[in-house]
This record gives sequence, structure tokens and C-alpha cells, in this order.
Amino acid sequence: MDFAGTGLTWRELTGIADAPSSRAEAPEPAEGVQDTASLLPLLTDPDVPEEAPARGATALTEIGAPVRTASATANHLLAHLARRSRHDPAWASPLSGS
Repeated sequence: MDFAGTGLTWRELTGIADAPSSRAEAPEPAEGVQDTASLLPLLTDPDVPEEAPARGATALTEIGAPVRTASATANHLLAHLARRSRHDPAWASPLSGS
């Protein structure tokens, strides 16, 4: 199933994530989005800026993802969004003769 066009652009996603009412540090209990990683599945914009993987990795670690895998996970999610394959050169594929 393809949900292209029904989600958020990168600008919309970061606008929601950066809104003062979504910050956990607010003096009163904030309404709305508390963990920005929950917004990642709503992203349908294949044109994301260079900072997207780093920002995605930060959001993932904030909700408990292991730091050592958060960057690779964010890169994988964004590559999938753009319908690009993501090859990890450290992975020894049985098809490559490695």
C-alpha cells in the first residue's frame, strides 16, 4: 500500500516537532506531540534536507533506540521513503562473493 501524498512534508514535520507546545520542558503539561520520533511514519516527502538523518537519529534515541543503531535506522527509513536502496558496505552479502 502506498500512502504517498497523504502524509507530511519535511517542513511540516519539523514545524510540528519544533512547536513550543510540543516540548516536554514546557512549564505546564504540553498538549500534542511529545516524542518527535512518532512523527517519522507520517513523513511522505522524499525530498528531505541533509540534516534529516541526524535529526531522525536524535529523535529515535530520545524514545529509547540504541545510540549505536539509531543513525543506520534513520538512514534506512529515509532511504526507503525516497525509494532508494541503502547498501551497507560492511554487510557481507552471500551474493557478492564476500
